[in-house]
Amino acid sequence: MKTVTFDSTTKPNDPVVLAAVAGGWGVAFASVSLREAKGTDFEVDLKKHNCVAELAVWGESSWDKARWGDEVSSDQLEKILAIISSGSFPKNRSNLSKGQLHQLRDAMILEAHRADRRTLFVTGDATAFINNNRREQLQVLLTTRILSTSEFEAELRAAGMRGV
Repeated sequence: MKTVTFDSTTKPNDPVVLAAVAGGWGVAFASVSLREAKGTDFEVDLKKHNCVAELAVWGESSWDKARWGDEVSSDQLEKILAIISSGSFPKNRSNLSKGQLHQLRDAMILEAHRADRRTLFVTGDATAFINNNRREQLQVLLTTRILSTSEFEAELRAAGMRGV
């Protein structure tokens, strides 16, 4: 089965998600997205989809929902952070800015996708995952494909999917 993980820029009831489901894709969101949606209208809709567990990160994760990491997962998270932050992510994580916290969560979502061995990662966040050669670096590092939402919609249309 073809699998796709959507980052938190995509909502579970967006036409692209519904088209992916209709096209037989195994759709999932990361537990980070579920945490971010807590108390919103999207929380119920997110629970209808598969959830890939995030790597447990001290001070960030819900320990009962996150997975305990191994050295490979921790190393991958650090490498993802280095790429999406252009090497500027702080080693001391006790006082992250709002932007740094956003980068950490982005990296956690992509690492969860990698750990679950999913095929395609779809994002609306070109700054973190696509621009400045980041897509190429991340795809090589993680052996996955990364597409923008519009690129994935184009692939679905080319495959004859309706509704996108």
